[in-house]
Amino acid sequence: MQLETKAQIAKATLSLLAVVASLFLLGVLVFVLCAGLEINPFKETTSSFLVAAFVGLIGVAAVVVLLNVATNLSLIADARIAEMKIEAHRGVLRKWSAAFIVVAVAVVGLIFAGTYLSKEKFLGVVRGQADEVLGKNRDLLEEISRLLASGKAEDYKRINEIRNFLQNQRSGLPQLTLIYSGQFEGKLAFYRADYYDWNQKSGVYTPTYFQCTQNMDCEYLSKFFSGGNVDIFQKYTVREDQFYIYIPFVGKEARFVLLFDRRNSYGKIGS
Repeated sequence: MQLETKAQIAKATLSLLAVVASLFLLGVLVFVLCAGLEINPFKETTSSFLVAAFVGLIGVAAVVVLLNVATNLSLIADARIAEMKIEAHRGVLRKWSAAFIVVAVAVVGLIFAGTYLSKEKFLGVVRGQADEVLGKNRDLLEEISRLLASGKAEDYKRINEIRNFLQNQRSGLPQLTLIYSGQFEGKLAFYRADYYDWNQKSGVYTPTYFQCTQNMDCEYLSKFFSGGNVDIFQKYTVREDQFYIYIPFVGKEARFVLLFDRRNSYGKIGS
């Protein structure tokens, strides 16, 4: 193999190694952001592809390094350094660093923007389906209001039947929790219409408490069940991809809140 050919191979492999190293560092950056903050704006297929590409870059880098080392050793053995006439190009490292920073900033922006758009899109889809289902079943919501006001133990079986019916009207609807209020020693308490298991012999239904979260829904629920007017409240967490949509309902005899919540594992970027 001629000296010039070896020199070209060495230069090409070095440039390729720089590109692969840059892509690898960008992959590390994406991995640290997604794993550290527990966010993922990519869909499942895209996530699998990116993981496979990341692993593939490791293999490519290993091959390129071996080829570059072998070529350079051959150059050193075949020719004198003076005969190669290799001139150092000033500013190359600076250009590579600047380009890497620009691309890294773009990748970070893509991840956060994709995460935000993913959550907003998911909330919009769920909200639209929930509004449609509840709008077509207002008679059932009024029946829940009447049954809650009666306070009879056997009525909670019917309440749970209605909740299950509403929850399963659309495939995209998340888990539905029905929240209502009561009194415990003169203090406001929140309950949830949970799985019904009523013992007809004892005629007793033991309600399940709904545990609100400070700085998220406690104030909202307290205001609503104290007689205040509130709007639909929707929220999502940056970490863990948890979504919440609180839909208040004021019936003729009682008021309650329908909570749709769901964990979304993947985002909307990619396929």
